[in-house]
Amino acid sequence: MKSSSDVTVHAEPATPIDSKQMENDENVTPRCTVCGESILADEPLGSADAGQWSIYNATHDRLCLKHFRVEYEKLKLQWRLQEVERRLVCAGVSVAFSNRSFETFVVNESNRKLFSFVKNWSDHPYSFLSILSEHSGIGKTHLAIAALRQHYVTTGTLGRFRKERDVLLQIRKGYANHGNPSEGEMIESLSKPEFLVIDDLFSFNDTTDGIEFARRIALATIDEREWQARTTIVTSNLTLSDISAIDTRIASRLSGGLVLNVQSVDKDFRPMLHKPVLSLPKDLKSEDLNE
Repeated sequence: MKSSSDVTVHAEPATPIDSKQMENDENVTPRCTVCGESILADEPLGSADAGQWSIYNATHDRLCLKHFRVEYEKLKLQWRLQEVERRLVCAGVSVAFSNRSFETFVVNESNRKLFSFVKNWSDHPYSFLSILSEHSGIGKTHLAIAALRQHYVTTGTLGRFRKERDVLLQIRKGYANHGNPSEGEMIESLSKPEFLVIDDLFSFNDTTDGIEFARRIALATIDEREWQARTTIVTSNLTLSDISAIDTRIASRLSGGLVLNVQSVDKDFRPMLHKPVLSLPKDLKSEDLNE
């Protein structure tokens, strides 16, 4: 390895030289591929002197120490994001949705208030948050996962994400197969997490047995979580009135938290605050609640 005294260092930065040209011309002083600054030494990553003067990055570009640090910080951020996504998958979120966050939510005039209320609630989550709308594709699940992600990033505690239909299907399988959890075991497992997302509440087939089965499981789960003061997000394509028609006790418990009834997907979105202990986002005024 050449010592620093054996290398000619130019006082002024020069135009970056093609890396292949630098490799083929031993008389050319090594330069950083990013900034073109002279490099005092050129050590491969992993050697004893790597990082003291310069190293190669993943694409085998020569980097000065300054730009290596920049690249390293980018890699650390990428690793952290990947780790969060892996943890969300462990929590029950599908791989396809594991990158959902508040930063990836597309905010426009039709959903700005919805986004503001959910984001503000997530900063100080409490009790129940219900995102209800007859409209599909407005971002209910996206925002619920974003709040779950924020809870993990902020507290380091992993919550749970469950689609109601998957819970019901797993319980039904347990009736015939003892390898699956029983109804009581499933309700207990849903009651334990500090933070739980129940996605697509009452998205069952419209049969008497299906309604009664889903109602019984939902009531037991929500009642237990209210009793233990656990934070819960519920999304549904039903309004609060629709849920009340199925079981007034479930609607009553959800009303103890923040209920967002998205009545339309245009700028006339009207949130319903049954217990407005949550401070309003800065861009909203109290009169906006009654528009």
